Amino acid sequence: MYKISTWNLERPKSNTKKTKLAINKILEEDSDIIVLTETSNAVNLSSNYPYSLSTESYDRTPTEQWVTIWSKWPIIRQLRTIDSKRTICGIIESAFGNIILYGTIIPYHMAGVSGTRYGNLNYKAWEFHEIDLHAQSENWSELLKNNEGLPLIIAGDFNQTRFNNIGYGTKRVREILNQNLQNLELSCVTEIDFSENYLSKDPKKNSIRKNIDHICISNSLLNQFESYRVGAWNHFTLNGDYMSDHNGVYLKFKL
Repeated sequence: MYKISTWNLERPKSNTKKTKLAINKILEEDSDIIVLTETSNAVNLSSNYPYSLSTESYDRTPTEQWVTIWSKWPIIRQLRTIDSKRTICGIIESAFGNIILYGTIIPYHMAGVSGTRYGNLNYKAWEFHEIDLHAQSENWSELLKNNEGLPLIIAGDFNQTRFNNIGYGTKRVREILNQNLQNLELSCVTEIDFSENYLSKDPKKNSIRKNIDHICISNSLLNQFESYRVGAWNHFTLNGDYMSDHNGVYLKFKL
């Protein structure tokens, strides 16, 4: 069985209990590839994951990276993406053949409306998210065309819930992503209700987090799987200590 995961770490700080718990959880999950979003220099997995690619840091947060790909398999080449600070991509020499792995953060609903993260771009809520969905989809299409025959896996913080068309997001942005994935013959495998078997109630909020972190995969590779399942882990420990504000998700599969 192989395993690919993604987790938003909520900008981890060095030598904190929260960061140490998150690192321990990552090592416990023991994925072959993990895509971390909102990560930093405080999370160094090189002892277990000898290969990595990271986005460029913003000047205001030089020790943070919005996306880092950590891999047990060799990353043989980095590929161009639309935004070197928010997206990262490379060809990975996996145990089952070369794959294109794309790590991303898609802007949240207020991106470009206010705040320091994206600045005030005079956008309306969800407008930047929608624009970026189209831009990233064009990037994914270009990568598929320029690396003909290689399957694409996209993982990261999509900033929209996908199960049952409810929760964080709008019907419009979900439909845009649906259509773009369909056009590129990709499937989002994390569109399930993780509360059924994987996620439990937040000890303070008393509610189950709705998942916005996703893994999408080329149908050409998905159809080769002998079997697969997706799962998730909580953003807090059994003792109720927080590791992040996002849950992690994973895809396990057998070819």
